[in-house]
Parts: sequence; C-alpha cells; structure tokens
Amino acid sequence: MLGKTCRTPLLALLALVSGLALGLILDAGSIHSEPRMDFQRFHQLLEERFGAQRLRVSHDWEKMLEEVAKLPDDQKVRHVSRFFHRHLRYETDIRLWGKEDYWATPLETLGMGRGDCEDWAIAKYFSLRLLGIDDRHLRLIYVRAGPRTGSGGEPHMVLGYYPDPAGEPLILDNMIRDVLPASRRTDLIPVFSFNSQGLFVGLRSTPSGPSSARLSHWREVLDRVRREGMHFE
Repeated sequence: MLGKTCRTPLLALLALVSGLALGLILDAGSIHSEPRMDFQRFHQLLEERFGAQRLRVSHDWEKMLEEVAKLPDDQKVRHVSRFFHRHLRYETDIRLWGKEDYWATPLETLGMGRGDCEDWAIAKYFSLRLLGIDDRHLRLIYVRAGPRTGSGGEPHMVLGYYPDPAGEPLILDNMIRDVLPASRRTDLIPVFSFNSQGLFVGLRSTPSGPSSARLSHWREVLDRVRREGMHFE
C-alpha cells in the first residue's frame, strides 16, 4: 500500500508553504467562483500532446461528468473516485516527468494515464469543482500515511470532501478505492490542507493563513489549467 504514497520528503512538502512568506499571491476569488470547461479545447490539446489513442479517456471523463451532474454531491464524489481508479495507474514524478516533485493538471494526468498521489487528488478536485461542488467543501490534504508511531509514515496527499465545511471529511485516496470518513482512516495523520480560503493546520475548520495566500505549485497548476480550457466565472 505504501508503495503508492508520494516519495517527496516531508520537509520539501512543508517548504512549499514558504511561498506564503515570499508573496506568492493568487486571486482567491477567481478560484472560488464557478468553473466551466471548454472541452473542445481540452480534447484538442490532449490529442496534440499525448496522441489520438488517449482521446477515449478524455471523452470518457467528459461523459462521466455529464452523467453524474444531477446526482447528490456524495454520489458525485464516489463516481469521480471510481472513474480515476478505473483509468489511472500510480507512477512517481521522477519516472513521469523527470522531476522529484511535479503537480500535473487533469489534462496531463489523463494524457499520461498515470500519476502520483498529488496528481490523483488534483484531478478529482477539479472534477468535483466542475460538478458544482463549492470549494469550501473541498481541501487537498497533506498527510503522513502509515503507522501512528513516532514520526512514522510517508508523505502523501489525499482529497477531502466536507459535506459540512466544519465537519468530518470523506477521504478520496489513490491508495484505496473506498471513499471513507476521516475517522476510519486511522492510517493517515493530517499535516496541513488548503483550498481557495487559505491554509489549514491538520483538519481544522478555519484557515490558518490569509485567504489570498497560496502554495507555489498550486498557483502554477491553476495557471496551466486555465490555459488548458478551464475558466472560472
């Protein structure tokens, strides 16, 4: 199981937060607004970069989003999780991109058909945003995965869906197919999480930093996602 966690050292992950002090600021309001996808552009770019053979999964993603759009939010969450478990395999950044730590967009992850824990979490996050789930119900969560003894466990990222923004999240994880409440994921120790409202320590319900402050990698992903066809209105 732990072979599918992220291998980036935890200190390197936490160092990303230093972007707060360096003034890596993003327009949080634009992230919080309702997104829409230009699928024609998305499919075209995916074919240009990854070949026509990857178009099927790209269209399957669009079809899945259309089919589940009117379902209750908790069902949307489970359908999205199942989709990526069917269509993605785990792979490290160093093998995919030749870098120790690279955050891929959904286009890149679907194009490759592979990704690490961060790529899975990001793809699920944007899928759920496109399905109308407000950003305050979603957080990308850094955790330690493994034994709760000492400093044990490996750095890992999951997506949290919060039916109640101040309550317990459901955890979407590349390591397991089931979407489970955080209380049942005793193998995960939350470190920090983030969304457009700011940074959160552990699973706290209030941000620990200003709403406009962002992680540098996250800012880069959002910029690339916009260029690949996603618009925030």
